[in-house]
Amino acid sequence: MKKLSILVFFFAALLFSSSTMAQTTEDYFVGEWNVQIDAPMGTISVLLTLERVDGKLVGKFVDAASSTETKMNDITEGDNSLTLNFTSEYGDLYFTLQREDDENVSGWLMDSLKVSGTRVKK
Repeated sequence: MKKLSILVFFFAALLFSSSTMAQTTEDYFVGEWNVQIDAPMGTISVLLTLERVDGKLVGKFVDAASSTETKMNDITEGDNSLTLNFTSEYGDLYFTLQREDDENVSGWLMDSLKVSGTRVKK
């Protein structure tokens, strides 16, 4: 009987830790990020803001140089990654972000320009 109660406790603890980890992963990208895009004409810096509205991730970025705001058309969430679709003066574009650690992301704009970002600490 004692072994059974230990086994039940172990599985309950495992279930609780799994649900806690899932919540943390789900909301990892929520917040503000300083993002740099390495472009041929130089580094482009934007402030990316992501939030969860009605269970769905939505966002926008603001160009640091021009203060131009661009809203995301669609955000696709993967395991520790995002694909963000938006429209600019150059047409429909996308960039990907991959979780590096608790404070950093990396990725690509249109699979060709390197993107890196750091979480804004409040």
